[in-house]
Amino acid sequence: MNVKLFWRFLIVSGLVLAILFGVYVYKFSKPRMVFCDVGQGTGVLATMGEFQFVYDTGPKNGKFLSCLSRNVPFWDKRIEVVVISHWDSDHSGGLDEVNDYYKIDSLYSNQINEQNSYSKVLALKDTLKTSWMEFWVVWTDEKSEPNYGSVVAVLTMGELKSLLMGDVPIEVEEELLWSRVKRDSDLAEKLRNIDVLLVGHHGSKNSTSKEWLEFIKPKEAIISVGDNKFGHPSKDVLDRLTLSNVEIRRTDVESDIVLTDFK
Repeated sequence: MNVKLFWRFLIVSGLVLAILFGVYVYKFSKPRMVFCDVGQGTGVLATMGEFQFVYDTGPKNGKFLSCLSRNVPFWDKRIEVVVISHWDSDHSGGLDEVNDYYKIDSLYSNQINEQNSYSKVLALKDTLKTSWMEFWVVWTDEKSEPNYGSVVAVLTMGELKSLLMGDVPIEVEEELLWSRVKRDSDLAEKLRNIDVLLVGHHGSKNSTSKEWLEFIKPKEAIISVGDNKFGHPSKDVLDRLTLSNVEIRRTDVESDIVLTDFK
């Protein structure tokens, strides 16, 4: 091979690789929120650059781990924050798999779990904050049964305000609406005009009441769901969302749902 052609080939190849790597890095440089397709369960990732925030890890089926591999830079093996809304296996089963491949800096949950006793218990109004996101706890109860005590929080990224509902039933929505909101103007303000609602309990008929939707006024509802025997999502919930003019999106239909168009 001609020496000049050889060096020209190397230079051009190097430039192409540099451009491709630059595009890859740029892909992760802006904030993104990913509602992962984990089957019947919940797993959410909020990320920018090399900072990852996780809300639930789905069941132990490898799907949340695969979602991380698609949405986290390949060289980054650290998850800064993991919040487990409650310890039901469809929300926490994937945690051990994540632990096998990533170092988790901080683990939070609604109550102490024997297998993960190092986790810190979140309380009402606890805030986890960075320069580009804020996670503000609006409900949790460590002494209640798991679903009722789920960590519910408003996650704000730029101008995007999301409400993550865990598996709480309508009774929690009623407690927030008819008791806590009336006494707490900060809470009321946090819960108004939600952009994205992670629908409670995978669309169970015992969550997402008409009154709740009328108060929070979400623009978009995401149902994290897979093949299941429970009838999730319920037709009642789908009808309530439709009547409230809320756009419905489902992980069992779209796979990973990635939100990036916000400042």
